[in-house]
Amino acid sequence: MRTIDNTIEYRGGAGVSGPVTRGSIIARLERLPGNAMQVRARILIGLATFFDGFDVIAIAATLPILIQKWHLTPWEIGFLIASGSVGQLFGAFLFPWLAERNGRVRAIAWSSGIIGVTSIACGFAPTFAVFVALRVIQGFGLGGELPVAATYINEISRAHGRGRFVLLYEIVFPIGLLASNALGAWIVPRFGWEAMYFVGGMPLILFFVLRRLVPESPRWLAERERMAEADTAVRAFERATKGPLAPVTHAAEFDALASRHPKRRMKDLFGPAYLKRTMAVAMLWITCGFIQYGLSTWLPTIYRNVYHAPLQLALNLAVAASVLGVLGSLTCALLVDKVGRKPIINVSFLLCALSLALAGVFHASSVYVVATFCALALGFLACGFITAYVYTPELYPTSIRAFGCGVGGAWLKIAAIFAPAIVSKTMIGGDLDVAFYILAAVPFLAAIAVHFLGIETKGKVLEQLEA
Repeated sequence: MRTIDNTIEYRGGAGVSGPVTRGSIIARLERLPGNAMQVRARILIGLATFFDGFDVIAIAATLPILIQKWHLTPWEIGFLIASGSVGQLFGAFLFPWLAERNGRVRAIAWSSGIIGVTSIACGFAPTFAVFVALRVIQGFGLGGELPVAATYINEISRAHGRGRFVLLYEIVFPIGLLASNALGAWIVPRFGWEAMYFVGGMPLILFFVLRRLVPESPRWLAERERMAEADTAVRAFERATKGPLAPVTHAAEFDALASRHPKRRMKDLFGPAYLKRTMAVAMLWITCGFIQYGLSTWLPTIYRNVYHAPLQLALNLAVAASVLGVLGSLTCALLVDKVGRKPIINVSFLLCALSLALAGVFHASSVYVVATFCALALGFLACGFITAYVYTPELYPTSIRAFGCGVGGAWLKIAAIFAPAIVSKTMIGGDLDVAFYILAAVPFLAAIAVHFLGIETKGKVLEQLEA
């Protein structure tokens, strides 16, 4: 890089050089093939997302023990599950806001630190009240990490193959859910519920190392007109690429594209340009939160208390549901760039609704029949859930992308707060069929909303999708 008359210039592959502008930053990112720095970023930020999933669902494996330990009433059980979601609701606004002001990587590091410290503290919680308070604080980090991480991974990806690249990263979240259920089934009966939260404290390490090992989003830096830093960040990716780089092309076109629309502010999420997209995002994330928290976190308890399954069997059946979630996510990663985002979301949500409706029809059957339909529902949900992480960031411009994802995450948390209470009054009360029918209606309505209000984003540069 050199400076002449205060103009920053880059020297790219094939001997091409020029001024550093938003368009040139975009063009340089769009020419990048897969490289070692992208892999590093995907692994390290993937670890944050993995433990986000791990800590979110850890309550499912420990809940049957905590109910007995503190003699919890149905209301207290629902309050305990929802408490983490309250913190996540605030975190879904706080950390995206920090990401827009201070950078994506910093926000992810801060959220990881909160997750790790509070998880360890949960293992030492002496009372129900202390445990709930820690879950609320931990929720700030859990609610903030995912939308910012999804934003970052989208912003360092090029249009070609972006869906697969992002989803191969995002799959660590359902793997985290699976690992939490699987380890919970093995750890809790042998080492006690506290051990789950000690394991969940590992994100604390990322607080200290992430900013040193992963460059900031070049798109965000360029949007903030920090061109020298944006150039340095892109160079980190370029240096990690094997072989010669393709020439930088279409920089002028990308400059025109980037300047075509005014810089957006948070209020524009609900303005004429983005209102339909925001409504589609709301229904998409409400469904993910309602089913994930209204069903997944309750499954071991329902299998044990309603169907009188032994604790180990109840935990193992929950693990089976998580396995289908991972398989569904892998399938999406292979299809999302071929089929498109909207078809995958709509079909998976409709199949999820059908599975839940069948669970209601056959609720009086054995635990294995109900567990099969619940596992299928969560498997199909995982397809739409994971696609939401590539689809939502694509719908908004860089200036409000993290906050747009945070608003989506906030809808998920709002649903997560109310869903456990609905389940508590129906499933635990014995009205299993009613509960399953209510759950089935949500993804059905979401599929309709995404179909009519959403846009298809497959194969387009992020800046092309701005409204």
